[in-house]
Amino acid sequence: MRNIMSSAFQPLRPHRITRGNRQMREKRTAWALIAFSVVLACVELYIVYSAL
Repeated sequence: MRNIMSSAFQPLRPHRITRGNRQMREKRTAWALIAFSVVLACVELYIVYSAL
């Protein structure tokens, strides 16, 4: 009985977990890129204003 239950639920669980993790990873990567871009823009503005 236990083997039947685990084999029945096993194909569904990794698919859902993988989709959630992938979506969360993409959101985290997007936020990291946005934060990096903002920091880079601030550094560039600092360099430009210090050169004037």
